[in-house]
Amino acid sequence: AHRVKMEILDDLDVWVDRLEQSVVSNGGIVYRASTAGSACEYVLQIAKDNHVDSVVKGKSMVTEEIDLNERLLEAGLDVVETDLGEYIIQLAGERPSHIVAPAIHKSLDDVADLYHEQFGTDRSMSAAQLTAWTRRRLRPKFLDADMGISGANFAIAETGTLVIVENEGNARLTTSVPRIHVAVTGIEKVIRSWDDLQALLPLLPASATGQQVTSYVSFLNGPRLSEETEGPEQFHLILLDNGRKEI
Repeated sequence: AHRVKMEILDDLDVWVDRLEQSVVSNGGIVYRASTAGSACEYVLQIAKDNHVDSVVKGKSMVTEEIDLNERLLEAGLDVVETDLGEYIIQLAGERPSHIVAPAIHKSLDDVADLYHEQFGTDRSMSAAQLTAWTRRRLRPKFLDADMGISGANFAIAETGTLVIVENEGNARLTTSVPRIHVAVTGIEKVIRSWDDLQALLPLLPASATGQQVTSYVSFLNGPRLSEETEGPEQFHLILLDNGRKEI
């Protein structure tokens, strides 16, 4: 896996170009953002052009990096994090404390108190009850959202496929239910081929959560085709530099 990554980085511009060509051939739109500000401005422009009012988000550390939520909220959009940990952190007005488990620093009592303050729920609710309550609250958000924003764990250059690894299923809803899907990812997530993915994918859940595989591994290939009845009408991929090439 280390050899694969180093080979990709040695020719990163070539593979970013190839990824863009593949995504465009699949019907998607690619935007290369040199800075955090330019990435946020592009998302805001998409929202303006398409009369977007509501946004749901899958967990994405790169959007935390560029402060995307703050920019969207300042523009008057309704933005909801849908990963359970990220949702808790958003309610608390905090930043994630961990890249895998954003709310790992909060106890059950902390979350129960937070929900009681925000929604008037019973402080004695169990973790399972709080999770079920959150699920019921979030489901209409997915159905009503105009735009879904996600990150990506890998972007396969040869086919323009985004790979998203998750345990909750919220990323699948975020990327498939709204009419517009915007994926934001750093250029270091680009890989060459499915062979590269075969080497790299097993390491991700093993190092993150100790799993052999997560509950959901999604392969996304752009907007829905004319013969398909599900999926977004538009797909935008934002490839972020923001200092990565310098590193």
